[in-house]
Amino acid sequence: METKYLLLSLIAATAGFILWYALSSSLRLPKTFQIQYDVNTSYFNRILRRRLAGFLIYGLLPWLLIFHWNVLGEVTLDDLLISFEWNARVTFWVLILIPVSMVYNWINANKRHNQIEYPEIRVTIWTTRLLIVSALYWVLYLVALEFLFRGLVLQSIFLNTDDTWTAILISTGLYAMIHYFKDNRISVFCIPFGLITAYITLDSGSLLPAILVHVIGGLINEWGAIAKHPEIKFQSTLY
Repeated sequence: METKYLLLSLIAATAGFILWYALSSSLRLPKTFQIQYDVNTSYFNRILRRRLAGFLIYGLLPWLLIFHWNVLGEVTLDDLLISFEWNARVTFWVLILIPVSMVYNWINANKRHNQIEYPEIRVTIWTTRLLIVSALYWVLYLVALEFLFRGLVLQSIFLNTDDTWTAILISTGLYAMIHYFKDNRISVFCIPFGLITAYITLDSGSLLPAILVHVIGGLINEWGAIAKHPEIKFQSTLY
């Protein structure tokens, strides 16, 4: 089972990313072409579909392959070393990392290099509805990303090598590589972020700290970028 588990994880991470990128035509548009000076529903929905595709490819499909179609045989989450339980170590890491993540992302939201990339949906008028819908799709995408990289990839390597740092380094390397198309700062930032989240996942024995840090940090970054971007404004309704 261990070898099949490793192969499935690596294929999902590599081939899955290639498929996701191929389906994400908006990633290949220059950022300057993506600034929308009104609410463009078609463009907004395209980005939502991109996040949904990530959720399906990184999260739902591997879940179905493992637990519905039983490609690894009859296994449980415990067999895969994956847990979503809350324990004392989860509390410890959450209390340390979430405040740090919130402060960092709020401050970083004002930086020019961040505003080139975020908010990912480049519309200039944001309403309460758009904020909520965007946040929901972000959560789906980021949870799936954590399930794949800090779940399947990290734990399958650890199960095969029984070496903590080998698992952390390889999973982090793969995670950083799938961000190569982003700004260099983001690609580089993925390395320390990947190392930290992989370590706390193994230390706590749970995916919850990594999921919470990633989701909360991502949402704060988006909301901060919207609040501080000079070309974007928030209003309760469109008109």
